[in-house]
Amino acid sequence: MKTIYAFVPARAGSERIKNKNIKLLGSKPLIQYTLDQIKNSNYIEKTFISTDYNNLEKKLRIDNSVNLIKRPKKITKSNSLDIDWILHTLSKLENDMPDIIVLLRPTSPFRSSEFIDDSIKLFLDQKNFDSARAVKLVKEHPDKMWEEKDNRIIPIAGFEKDGEDLHSMQYKSLRKVFIQTSSIEILNTNSIMKYKKLSGKRVLPIFSDYLNSFSIDYESDFSKAQEILAKIQ
Repeated sequence: MKTIYAFVPARAGSERIKNKNIKLLGSKPLIQYTLDQIKNSNYIEKTFISTDYNNLEKKLRIDNSVNLIKRPKKITKSNSLDIDWILHTLSKLENDMPDIIVLLRPTSPFRSSEFIDDSIKLFLDQKNFDSARAVKLVKEHPDKMWEEKDNRIIPIAGFEKDGEDLHSMQYKSLRKVFIQTSSIEILNTNSIMKYKKLSGKRVLPIFSDYLNSFSIDYESDFSKAQEILAKIQ
């Protein structure tokens, strides 16, 4: 049986939304939604929150399965990499290393416990994958994007590919392209230790719907989340 732990990042210095992780959405802090989702998971045994907040536990409803790991200042900057705090968290676990890490960011309040468990089961049922990541189809296709060069614009995909001007084609005629969402990543611990990277070499896609992929990254997203919450409560 695989040992599965949830890792939750909770950096205090959010630049786009002040104190985003503990800002109230409805009647509870944003991060509490993620912790409640984890609590209702059938797979996740323990949760580790990597944070530089002081006394974060006083703002949350948590039990003994939730552990707070104090994140050093040197890896708490706006440009710090996820791999840094994940490796730091792993270094604190000593002889309690998980086989699988489920990375769940607090910015996804409408992600369901069922979605988490279905994603974990999918990963467990597959073989030889280093990680899994939630993705969804892009709305703005890269084949229709342009870049500026020498006072003119040129299509990123080139003016012609296989005899076609991709930027002039209908969306449905273009290749399927997916964008990652921040709702869930599943990581093989052995792969992380080997490559010192999150994704590794082989990444399994997890296709997510609107609510499971909804992420709060800007103030406008927070307002939208309030509207969604009012509808689903």
